[in-house]
Amino acid sequence: MKLMEQFAKIMAVSGADEIMLPEVMPARPFLEAAGEYLGARMVFLEGVGEVRRCLTPDLTIASCLARLDVANEDPSGRFYYTGTIFREPSQVQNLVDQRQEIGMELLGEAASAEVHLGICDLWWRLLPREKTKDMRVITDDLTLFSHLLHHMSLPQPLCERLLAAYNRPRQLRRLIADGMQPKPSAHLTIAKMAVSLGEDQGRVFLADWVSQEAQDMLVGRTAEEIIDRLWLLGEVEATGGLKPTQQDCLLSYLSLECPITELGASLHARNIDIDDQFAEQMKEYQDQAQQLPWAAEQLLFQPAGTERMDYYSGFSFYAVDRQQQRYFAGGRYDNLIAQLGGPDLPAYGGSMRLDLWEDEI
Repeated sequence: MKLMEQFAKIMAVSGADEIMLPEVMPARPFLEAAGEYLGARMVFLEGVGEVRRCLTPDLTIASCLARLDVANEDPSGRFYYTGTIFREPSQVQNLVDQRQEIGMELLGEAASAEVHLGICDLWWRLLPREKTKDMRVITDDLTLFSHLLHHMSLPQPLCERLLAAYNRPRQLRRLIADGMQPKPSAHLTIAKMAVSLGEDQGRVFLADWVSQEAQDMLVGRTAEEIIDRLWLLGEVEATGGLKPTQQDCLLSYLSLECPITELGASLHARNIDIDDQFAEQMKEYQDQAQQLPWAAEQLLFQPAGTERMDYYSGFSFYAVDRQQQRYFAGGRYDNLIAQLGGPDLPAYGGSMRLDLWEDEI
């Protein structure tokens, strides 16, 4: 049975509805070709609170918007799609690659190990058998990192800053390696002055400064977002940063790469102490993984191992072969629906590339 037919049958049995999507293309090549006049008027996606967000081509965004168009008050449910997406190659400018993808989105679906690993298993079973021999599925979960930070009793500003950087691994590791000591700058000076005034007066001070001096910072952001970032910067500086033992623990955790069924043993070997919440969630993943016939050596856990989509808020996964070619990926995005103007819903999904095996389509 062809992959597309098999996928459609699985979706029908699961009760998922099909979403029809438009083609999604990157803006930059067209803006550059059109010249500075159009390039200066960059296209943004309008979110809540008049926040403008410039997004890379992404079918999860497109499917959520399509669902909100027809059911804004209650977009929850299970949905699948087949779509065409155009992305810029990493080595060539002003050209685009065409990709075909199939995907599934679970809007309103709460977090659980069964749901998270269930979609991993769905995509795995759709792969041609010969492809799975050299394949690995890399998993990660921001909530586990959050449990670790709170168990270490880090000051709240440090926790917030580290969590905000989690989807950008290089930045995250650089923050930790530097001890989270902000580099001297005009922005840091302003932030320190604001925090020294107390929250009420300090935020008024920042609001006045942003309105008078920082208009060039408002591209794609609201004044409130800028104020929040500056306030957090000042709070982080006031904490004194990370202690050497905390740095070592966090960097050791972020260097993990092990089968998810061996995560507990790997943490113990590195003397990384965890709390009950971490242990409970880890056990749920391990128990669920043991029910997958392929999971023992090929389902790995690697915290902050690669850049994630900005909207990922918890568990994520991606499958790669020995050449590091990605075949499927996905994750949890509990804040995305609200950012797009809909209700506050938990959500989770994933997609698979079809253009990698045309004979199977």
